[in-house]
Amino acid sequence: MKGPLSLRRAALAGVIYAVVMCIWRYVSSDDTLDELSVKFAVYFVFFTTGFWILYNLFATWKSRGED
Repeated sequence: MKGPLSLRRAALAGVIYAVVMCIWRYVSSDDTLDELSVKFAVYFVFFTTGFWILYNLFATWKSRGED
């Protein structure tokens, strides 16, 4: 594993995830744009922080096993 994930790359993954989820919600339900903007913010924040923390925890755990 290369090393810790930067917050910038995690945010990029979060934006991609939030866009895909909001498009899916827009197509599959009758959510308004106001609801989608709130959902976008929630998806972005939770996915970005969760992905960043979990990836870095796994990278730390993996690097300790290689010593």
